[in-house]
Amino acid sequence: MEALGNLLFGFTVALTPYNVMVAFTGVFLGIIIGVLPGLGGTSGVAILLPLTIVMPPTSGIILLASIYWGALFGGAITSVLFNIPGEPWSVATCFDGYPMAKQGRAGEALASAFIPGFFASLIGILLFTFFAPPLAELALRFGPPEYFAVLMLAFSTFVGLGGSFAGSRRRCGRGRRGWSSSPSASTPGPSSPGPCWGSGSGSCREPGPPRPPS
Repeated sequence: MEALGNLLFGFTVALTPYNVMVAFTGVFLGIIIGVLPGLGGTSGVAILLPLTIVMPPTSGIILLASIYWGALFGGAITSVLFNIPGEPWSVATCFDGYPMAKQGRAGEALASAFIPGFFASLIGILLFTFFAPPLAELALRFGPPEYFAVLMLAFSTFVGLGGSFAGSRRRCGRGRRGWSSSPSASTPGPSSPGPCWGSGSGSCREPGPPRPPS
């Protein structure tokens, strides 16, 4: 019940006219930063941090958060319209958003990138408000065994991902050696692809038959 009261009090403070204006300003600046490739939400927050010096603390936090969330959406604009992700996390938006824009459905693609993100952020704030206090109490009870288990999970994940990548590279190497050992096709011609002539998906295909000598 205390968390619900704090949440309602937070919305009361955030929905004052001044803070709403600050939020809209931050979102607008964040969209501009997100559209520019090379500038991310973190960089934008760092660059515009001096603006919060003359502001109340609550309004400053709202401005920085709005800049960050605006940058998240701004990166999707270039992904949909130009197939250039403005943010690292906007790369996946290029896969479906840019083909939709080429079909004349750019507005639908931008709406699909923004509206679900808004509702997901709202749900995330609600969950964080209610589950953050018990999770914080649980984290304070962590000892050496728990830290070791967390680190072991992290390193196991890294090794697992790296192992799959190394396996694909080894398959590429075996195909390359088999291709170079062929006596009649030591140098692939322009019409015969090399051993790793896939589409860049990390998989190697078997080399084609050697070209007959001319």
